[in-house]
Amino acid sequence: MPVAVAATPPADWRSQVFAGTLLIVPQVAPLTAFRAYVEQLLDEAFAPSAPPAAQDELAAADFMARIEQLRTWLRGDAHARQLLIPVLAHFGLEPSTTFWDRLNVRVLPAGARPQHEADLALGAHRDTWSSNVYAQVNWWLPLYPVTAERAVAFYPRHWDTPVPNDSGGWDLDQLRRERREGAAPTVPLVPSPTGTVDPSDAVAVVIQPGDLLLFSGAHLHATVPNTSGVPRFSVEIRTVALDDVRAGRGAPNVDGAAPRVPWNWFRRVDDRTPLSDVLA
Repeated sequence: MPVAVAATPPADWRSQVFAGTLLIVPQVAPLTAFRAYVEQLLDEAFAPSAPPAAQDELAAADFMARIEQLRTWLRGDAHARQLLIPVLAHFGLEPSTTFWDRLNVRVLPAGARPQHEADLALGAHRDTWSSNVYAQVNWWLPLYPVTAERAVAFYPRHWDTPVPNDSGGWDLDQLRRERREGAAPTVPLVPSPTGTVDPSDAVAVVIQPGDLLLFSGAHLHATVPNTSGVPRFSVEIRTVALDDVRAGRGAPNVDGAAPRVPWNWFRRVDDRTPLSDVLA
């Protein structure tokens, strides 16, 4: 698995990502304001506890309720998104031609099973099994120090090796409809392998606050089950560059069978126009 560490983003960084490179850019200066803002929100959300200690100091239900409140707030926080625009510019991305999905803060509790599905330690999966967008780039940044016991793991052997999976029958619209109706879900949270993926193939990638990890959504990856004793706080975004889509650039599809491409998941950075409208 090629891991590249670059002090500044290479001119061809998207091509490298589409070829399977895991790109680490340490201490991205334009991230400073965004990190400070989100850390302030975390401090306020978990007060009087410090966020890394909150799981031990708060009742479990209270801890999870505060996480969900923070997540909901950040998803609609226009100021947080505005603070990310200089980060995109640092990587040569223009707001008028770049599309992203929701801004997601993940809190992975230590030890016991979390009470909210968004905090599950996701097993091996490719994001493209659901998004079906091979020009998708994932951005991952930790908010507090990370160790191998609470990191993200990749399966480099499967970058170009098919993994049997259930993406062909997965439908987000059906999942959402069942939730609205209160019905028992018949669709999993995310598509998953239909067989066993050898856990010994997993390689944990550890970066630190201020660093950025960029990787293709086509990478088989998983959340490392958190055995560290400390919750993991991170932020995730996914971007698509319009010129990549129009030029047909992206990662290879080795095993995805999603029946459609939900371009509407991604919205233009500057005015929130769905990518589906632009491509219509």
